[in-house]
Amino acid sequence: MTLLGALALVSGACGPEPATTATTPSETNTGSDTTTTAPTTTAPTTEPGTTTTAPGTTTTEPGTTTSDTTTGGECVAFETFEPPDEDVLPVQFTCGQDAVVCPSNGPAGLFTFEGAPEREDAAGTEDLSRVHCLLEALRDRTPGLVTYELSWPVLGTDRGALEIAGEFVISRREVLNDFNYEYREAALLLEPPQLFADCRAQNTASAAWACLRPYILVDSQQLECVTAPLVCA
Repeated sequence: MTLLGALALVSGACGPEPATTATTPSETNTGSDTTTTAPTTTAPTTEPGTTTTAPGTTTTEPGTTTSDTTTGGECVAFETFEPPDEDVLPVQFTCGQDAVVCPSNGPAGLFTFEGAPEREDAAGTEDLSRVHCLLEALRDRTPGLVTYELSWPVLGTDRGALEIAGEFVISRREVLNDFNYEYREAALLLEPPQLFADCRAQNTASAAWACLRPYILVDSQQLECVTAPLVCA
């Protein structure tokens, strides 16, 4: 080897090593400091005027009423087949018109019958003047209470009452015999005064019964009923 070649080998062994580059994971910073953002939760948006109800609760629409009593638009009426504990009519509705109208001078009977109540010619009375008094009271809208009995063949006697309160009456009827018990009550609108005047002018029990029958039998199908709530004059 020549002297020049030896010098070249020594020069290569002693020279600087190639530079190396270290690579580390890079981070992205915003501004001069690193910002850590926690997870966020967006609350539900509620429209103005609405109500949020928790699960398991019940909502009621505005303007509605929950009640165990009669609601608006239904007839003021009651019916039961359970006899009361006391020997009185189980009155449910009243306007407080308890002044006696057309009192009886003897037995409380108003009509007697020789057949079904649908037969007008089967009705009779032992007190026609009292029947006329009742027709006049309904014609004139005389406030007060009329109580009476009805005598039926075989079935016995019913009790009833008419509470006159302005343009309607609260009709009550109790049927009590060996076979069953029934009590019905309803507020019924009065027909025009002329109808009662015409019945009075006929001067017979059958004509009177034809006018009074739907009130005495509490027939809310034939007559227009008063709708709840009951408003007394």
